[in-house]
Amino acid sequence: MKIVVIIPTYNERETISNLIDALEEEFKNIPNHEMGILIVDGNSPDGTAEAVNQKKGIYKNIDLIVEKEKRGLGMAYITGINYAVKDLKAGAFIEFDGDFQHDPKDIKRLIAELDNGYDYVIGSRYVLGGSIPQEWAWHRKLLSRFGSLFIKWVLRLPTNDNTSGLKLSRAEGFFEKLPLDENRILSRRHAYKIHLLYEMYRNDAKIKEIQIKFLERGGGASKSSLEDIFESLRVAFALRFRK
Repeated sequence: MKIVVIIPTYNERETISNLIDALEEEFKNIPNHEMGILIVDGNSPDGTAEAVNQKKGIYKNIDLIVEKEKRGLGMAYITGINYAVKDLKAGAFIEFDGDFQHDPKDIKRLIAELDNGYDYVIGSRYVLGGSIPQEWAWHRKLLSRFGSLFIKWVLRLPTNDNTSGLKLSRAEGFFEKLPLDENRILSRRHAYKIHLLYEMYRNDAKIKEIQIKFLERGGGASKSSLEDIFESLRVAFALRFRK
Protein backbone atom coordinates (compact mmCIF):
# COMPACT_ATOMS: atom_id res chain seq x y z
CA MET A 1 0.00 0.00 0.00
CA LYS A 2 1.13 3.52 -0.68
CA ILE A 3 1.14 5.63 2.49
CA VAL A 4 1.74 9.37 2.34
CA VAL A 5 2.91 11.45 5.30
CA ILE A 6 1.32 14.90 4.97
CA ILE A 7 3.19 17.80 6.58
CA PRO A 8 1.85 21.38 6.50
CA THR A 9 4.60 23.97 6.92
CA TYR A 10 4.96 27.66 7.53
CA ASN A 11 8.35 29.19 8.31
CA GLU A 12 9.97 25.86 9.15
CA ARG A 13 13.10 25.99 7.05
CA GLU A 14 15.25 25.38 10.12
CA THR A 15 13.60 22.04 10.89
CA ILE A 16 12.11 20.62 7.69
CA SER A 17 15.35 19.32 6.15
CA ASN A 18 16.27 17.39 9.29
CA LEU A 19 12.73 16.11 9.62
CA ILE A 20 12.71 14.79 6.06
CA ASP A 21 16.02 13.02 6.68
CA ALA A 22 14.64 11.47 9.89
CA LEU A 23 11.48 10.27 8.14
CA GLU A 24 13.41 8.79 5.24
CA GLU A 25 15.57 6.89 7.70
CA GLU A 26 12.48 5.48 9.42
CA PHE A 27 10.95 4.48 6.10
CA LYS A 28 13.76 1.94 5.74
CA ASN A 29 12.12 0.05 8.62
CA ILE A 30 8.78 -0.17 6.76
CA PRO A 31 9.57 -2.44 3.79
CA ASN A 32 6.02 -3.68 3.17
CA HIS A 33 4.60 -0.31 2.10
CA GLU A 34 5.52 2.41 -0.38
CA MET A 35 6.16 5.52 1.71
CA GLY A 36 5.92 9.10 0.52
CA ILE A 37 6.12 12.63 1.94
CA LEU A 38 3.84 15.47 0.89
CA ILE A 39 4.72 18.98 2.08
CA VAL A 40 1.96 21.61 1.91
CA ASP A 41 3.64 24.97 2.41
CA GLY A 42 1.74 28.16 3.12
CA ASN A 43 4.05 30.28 0.96
CA SER A 44 6.58 30.62 3.80
CA PRO A 45 8.71 33.76 3.50
CA ASP A 46 11.68 32.05 5.17
CA GLY A 47 12.39 29.73 2.22
CA THR A 48 10.86 26.51 3.55
CA ALA A 49 9.84 25.48 0.03
CA GLU A 50 13.39 25.96 -1.24
CA ALA A 51 14.69 23.67 1.50
CA VAL A 52 12.15 21.02 0.51
CA ASN A 53 13.11 21.32 -3.16
CA GLN A 54 16.73 20.64 -2.21
CA LYS A 55 15.63 17.42 -0.54
CA LYS A 56 13.58 16.47 -3.60
CA GLY A 57 16.88 16.30 -5.44
CA ILE A 58 18.02 13.59 -3.01
CA TYR A 59 14.82 11.64 -2.33
CA LYS A 60 12.40 10.67 -5.09
CA ASN A 61 9.33 10.14 -2.86
CA ILE A 62 8.76 13.80 -1.92
CA ASP A 63 6.00 16.01 -3.32
CA LEU A 64 5.54 19.71 -2.63
CA ILE A 65 2.49 21.95 -2.86
CA VAL A 66 3.09 25.68 -2.36
CA GLU A 67 -0.14 27.54 -1.70
CA LYS A 68 -0.57 31.17 -2.68
CA GLU A 69 -1.15 32.13 0.95
CA LYS A 70 -1.44 30.65 4.41
CA ARG A 71 -5.08 29.51 4.73
CA GLY A 72 -5.04 27.71 8.06
CA LEU A 73 -3.86 24.31 9.27
CA GLY A 74 -7.14 22.58 8.43
CA MET A 75 -7.18 23.81 4.85
CA ALA A 76 -3.53 22.78 4.39
CA TYR A 77 -4.35 19.25 5.50
CA ILE A 78 -7.48 19.09 3.35
CA THR A 79 -5.43 20.15 0.32
CA GLY A 80 -2.83 17.53 1.19
CA ILE A 81 -5.31 14.71 1.81
CA ASN A 82 -7.09 15.29 -1.49
CA TYR A 83 -3.80 15.39 -3.40
CA ALA A 84 -2.42 12.32 -1.62
CA VAL A 85 -5.44 10.16 -2.40
CA LYS A 86 -6.49 11.49 -5.83
CA ASP A 87 -3.12 12.28 -7.39
CA LEU A 88 -0.63 10.10 -5.50
CA LYS A 89 -3.07 7.16 -5.17
CA ALA A 90 -2.40 6.74 -1.45
CA GLY A 91 -4.24 3.93 0.31
CA ALA A 92 -3.64 5.64 3.65
CA PHE A 93 -2.34 8.98 4.84
CA ILE A 94 -0.69 10.26 7.99
CA GLU A 95 -1.11 13.76 9.45
CA PHE A 96 2.24 14.87 10.85
CA ASP A 97 3.72 18.09 12.27
CA GLY A 98 6.71 19.75 10.63
CA ASP A 99 8.38 20.95 13.81
CA PHE A 100 9.49 17.69 15.53
CA GLN A 101 6.63 17.69 18.05
CA HIS A 102 5.86 14.26 16.60
CA ASP A 103 8.50 11.54 16.71
CA PRO A 104 9.28 10.01 13.30
CA LYS A 105 9.78 6.67 15.06
CA ASP A 106 6.05 6.57 15.76
CA ILE A 107 5.28 6.24 12.04
CA LYS A 108 6.13 2.54 12.09
CA ARG A 109 3.88 2.00 15.12
CA LEU A 110 0.92 3.68 13.44
CA ILE A 111 1.35 1.55 10.33
CA ALA A 112 1.59 -1.64 12.40
CA GLU A 113 -1.95 -1.00 13.63
CA LEU A 114 -3.13 -0.34 10.07
CA ASP A 115 -1.71 -3.75 9.18
CA ASN A 116 -3.62 -5.17 12.17
CA GLY A 117 -6.87 -4.08 10.56
CA TYR A 118 -7.52 -0.66 12.09
CA ASP A 119 -8.84 2.15 9.90
CA TYR A 120 -7.97 5.16 12.05
CA VAL A 121 -4.94 5.17 14.34
CA ILE A 122 -4.46 8.07 16.75
CA GLY A 123 -1.16 8.98 18.38
CA SER A 124 -2.54 9.65 21.84
CA ARG A 125 -1.06 11.75 24.62
CA TYR A 126 -3.78 10.74 27.04
CA VAL A 127 -3.58 6.97 27.26
CA LEU A 128 -1.26 5.00 29.52
CA GLY A 129 2.33 5.75 28.51
CA GLY A 130 1.49 8.93 26.58
CA SER A 131 2.69 12.37 27.65
CA ILE A 132 2.83 16.09 26.87
CA PRO A 133 5.91 18.33 27.20
CA GLN A 134 7.01 19.05 30.75
CA GLU A 135 7.99 22.53 29.54
CA TRP A 136 4.36 23.50 29.03
CA ALA A 137 2.86 25.92 31.56
CA TRP A 138 0.29 24.38 33.92
CA HIS A 139 -2.62 26.24 32.31
CA ARG A 140 -1.68 24.95 28.86
CA LYS A 141 -1.56 21.39 30.18
CA LEU A 142 -4.95 21.90 31.85
CA LEU A 143 -6.58 23.37 28.75
CA SER A 144 -5.26 20.60 26.53
CA ARG A 145 -6.45 17.82 28.83
CA PHE A 146 -9.78 19.41 29.70
CA GLY A 147 -10.49 20.29 26.08
CA SER A 148 -9.99 16.69 24.95
CA LEU A 149 -12.20 15.35 27.73
CA PHE A 150 -14.89 17.92 27.02
CA ILE A 151 -14.97 16.99 23.32
CA LYS A 152 -15.18 13.32 24.29
CA TRP A 153 -18.20 14.08 26.47
CA VAL A 154 -20.00 16.36 24.01
CA LEU A 155 -19.63 14.00 21.03
CA ARG A 156 -19.88 10.74 23.01
CA LEU A 157 -16.57 9.56 21.58
CA PRO A 158 -14.71 6.44 22.76
CA THR A 159 -11.33 8.11 22.29
CA ASN A 160 -9.19 9.90 24.88
CA ASP A 161 -7.07 12.28 22.80
CA ASN A 162 -9.52 14.08 20.56
CA THR A 163 -7.22 16.94 19.51
CA SER A 164 -4.17 14.90 18.56
CA GLY A 165 -2.37 16.03 15.41
CA LEU A 166 -0.75 12.65 14.73
CA LYS A 167 -3.15 10.29 12.99
CA LEU A 168 -3.23 7.63 10.30
CA SER A 169 -6.37 7.22 8.18
CA ARG A 170 -7.29 4.45 5.77
CA ALA A 171 -8.54 5.99 2.53
CA GLU A 172 -10.49 3.08 1.10
CA GLY A 173 -14.07 3.11 2.32
CA PHE A 174 -13.75 6.46 4.10
CA PHE A 175 -12.23 9.10 1.82
CA GLU A 176 -15.46 9.80 -0.07
CA LYS A 177 -17.36 10.17 3.21
CA LEU A 178 -15.11 12.82 4.72
CA PRO A 179 -15.85 16.58 4.53
CA LEU A 180 -12.74 17.36 2.51
CA ASP A 181 -13.58 20.72 1.00
CA GLU A 182 -13.90 24.23 2.39
CA ASN A 183 -17.69 24.23 2.05
CA ARG A 184 -18.19 21.19 4.28
CA ILE A 185 -15.39 21.29 6.84
CA LEU A 186 -16.42 23.14 10.00
CA SER A 187 -13.02 24.65 10.69
CA ARG A 188 -10.13 25.84 8.56
CA ARG A 189 -7.89 25.81 11.63
CA HIS A 190 -6.96 23.21 14.25
CA ALA A 191 -10.54 22.11 14.91
CA TYR A 192 -10.73 20.42 11.49
CA LYS A 193 -9.28 17.35 13.23
CA ILE A 194 -12.32 17.07 15.51
CA HIS A 195 -14.63 17.07 12.49
CA LEU A 196 -12.63 14.36 10.70
CA LEU A 197 -12.40 12.22 13.85
CA TYR A 198 -16.15 12.47 14.37
CA GLU A 199 -16.90 11.50 10.77
CA MET A 200 -14.54 8.51 10.89
CA TYR A 201 -16.23 7.36 14.10
CA ARG A 202 -19.74 7.97 12.69
CA ASN A 203 -18.85 5.91 9.61
CA ASP A 204 -17.83 2.94 11.76
CA ALA A 205 -14.07 3.17 11.33
CA LYS A 206 -12.17 0.71 13.47
CA ILE A 207 -10.23 3.09 15.75
CA LYS A 208 -7.11 2.47 17.81
CA GLU A 209 -5.14 4.83 20.08
CA ILE A 210 -1.43 4.27 20.65
CA GLN A 211 0.58 6.14 23.25
CA ILE A 212 2.98 8.85 22.11
CA LYS A 213 5.26 11.33 23.80
CA PHE A 214 4.32 14.73 22.39
CA LEU A 215 7.52 16.75 22.19
CA GLU A 216 8.36 20.42 22.59
CA ARG A 217 8.65 22.38 19.36
CA GLY A 218 11.90 22.09 17.44
CA GLY A 219 11.37 25.42 15.68
CA GLY A 220 9.09 27.20 13.25
CA ALA A 221 6.06 29.36 13.85
CA SER A 222 3.47 28.20 16.39
CA LYS A 223 0.28 26.82 14.84
CA SER A 224 -2.04 27.05 17.85
CA SER A 225 -3.66 29.84 19.84
CA LEU A 226 -6.37 30.53 22.40
CA GLU A 227 -8.72 31.15 19.48
CA ASP A 228 -8.19 27.56 18.37
CA ILE A 229 -9.37 26.29 21.76
CA PHE A 230 -12.65 28.18 21.51
CA GLU A 231 -13.11 27.09 17.91
CA SER A 232 -12.65 23.47 18.96
CA LEU A 233 -15.51 23.84 21.44
CA ARG A 234 -17.66 25.50 18.77
CA VAL A 235 -17.06 22.66 16.32
CA ALA A 236 -17.84 20.04 18.97
CA PHE A 237 -21.19 21.65 19.77
CA ALA A 238 -21.99 22.14 16.07
CA LEU A 239 -21.43 18.43 15.40
CA ARG A 240 -23.47 17.40 18.42
CA PHE A 241 -26.55 19.45 17.70
CA ARG A 242 -26.71 19.69 13.91
CA LYS A 243 -28.14 16.17 13.52
